[in-house]
Amino acid sequence: MTKSERNSDKSFLSLHHATFRLGDRLIFQNTSWVFREDHQWAIIGPNGSGKSLFADALRGKLPLVHGDLRYDFAPDPFVLPEESIGHVSFEDRKETVHGTIAQSRWNSFEQDPARTVAEFLAYEHVMSINPFEVADHRAEKKTFERRLRRALSLLQIERFLPRDLLSLSNGETQRVHLTRALTLPLRLLILDEPFTGLDSASRRFLTDALEQLMATRLKVLFVTARAEDLPQSVTHCLSVENCQVTAAGPRSRSSAKSPGQRKGRGALPPATKSDNSKSKHSILVQLRDVTVQYGSATILDHIHWTIRQGESWALLGPNGAGKTSLLSVVLGDNPQTYNNEVTVFGKRRGRGESIWEIKRQIGWVSPELHLHFEDSMTCLEAILSGFHDTVGLFEQAKNSEKRAAQDWLRRFDLKAFENAPLFSLSLGLQRMVLLARALVKRPKLLVLDEPCQGLDAPHRDRFQELLDPLLASGQETAIYVTHRTEEIPPSVRRVLRLENGRVTQ
Repeated sequence: MTKSERNSDKSFLSLHHATFRLGDRLIFQNTSWVFREDHQWAIIGPNGSGKSLFADALRGKLPLVHGDLRYDFAPDPFVLPEESIGHVSFEDRKETVHGTIAQSRWNSFEQDPARTVAEFLAYEHVMSINPFEVADHRAEKKTFERRLRRALSLLQIERFLPRDLLSLSNGETQRVHLTRALTLPLRLLILDEPFTGLDSASRRFLTDALEQLMATRLKVLFVTARAEDLPQSVTHCLSVENCQVTAAGPRSRSSAKSPGQRKGRGALPPATKSDNSKSKHSILVQLRDVTVQYGSATILDHIHWTIRQGESWALLGPNGAGKTSLLSVVLGDNPQTYNNEVTVFGKRRGRGESIWEIKRQIGWVSPELHLHFEDSMTCLEAILSGFHDTVGLFEQAKNSEKRAAQDWLRRFDLKAFENAPLFSLSLGLQRMVLLARALVKRPKLLVLDEPCQGLDAPHRDRFQELLDPLLASGQETAIYVTHRTEEIPPSVRRVLRLENGRVTQ
């Protein structure tokens, strides 16, 4: 028998009639499943299906109340099997910004950095070494640094090491957290929605890096609602719905598509020049020759942009193009807003107006904003916070505000979660709650930064069904940022495309 034939029969990890507990519920009841040595698996399913919970169960984070969970791989002799399983997800990013404010990313450029990437990836930080400990860690540190060098090379992030962690783009942050995981003695790496928020080039780069990892002894388990993004090396898919395994087997053409996946919008319409001077609609946002620089680095380079009432814009460009920086100027979160000629709702920024006067008229959702909500906040409270432009609810809501928030919960089919903690929901459903928060006060301007990030196809469709009529009627003015053109509502007809901080379209 060849080595390949032996591996095809050898179990790497397995469940045998297993049942787990989540609070007072039993989930994944009587589940049997075998992850074999020659397999590479993905867990797929719609938002709220329990994909991430299944991954948590596999890494020992949920109580096993019946059956067996077996780790059949051989871990490092000084490491427990559960400690040989790494995990990279949105929640990891949330922990890195705990205790900061939403504007910290931009303020950090102006001040001394709070934590650099090099510090975040340092042996003492990753391994939580007590600085007063006198034990000899030289051998362990040498092994750690060897893994770190390999990971830095694989993911090409050496140039990020001096930078402030908060200053990184979404794609850069993904790579840093993956690097951190690879410094540990892992046998299994679980990646929860690893391609979220990445442009096509970044997705290709990450896919190539993960293909290289999967060619080693390390197993990679993907968790995603977008099965179409999975690398070719994924051989098997496990489908989850209502916290039960509904299917498991070899990857096929049908299993490589997300449930409810729809045909994309296709290409955006060709760009056309319009004579804004003849428009009858008032100007909501005007940027004239806006430049943002940090030291010798130019982030935004002489940007001119006029947004009129009722217009809807797609803001496009690769990771690191300057899109989020441009939004921070519009929102007033970036200190350099006040060094430039920026007019919002008829008021020149820096002329004495309060930032809250501006924010009161803007509905905003973004991955960065999402990171700052407290774990204990309920879904209703999260939506109500949209009336006050805070990431907490610090005053009693009016009855009219409660009715409006409950109405948006109904529109998004989330009424059952009204009093549930926001972070008890799946990532996709959390995003739906924050979309409702952005819309609840019917703002003059909607700033939607990757609003469908983490949503499966049915939830993306539902969001578009609610948003597109508002945009088509001219009731809302919107800036819509995404890396996936199929997510852009049909009524978004204008495009501003950035590359290296410059307008290219």
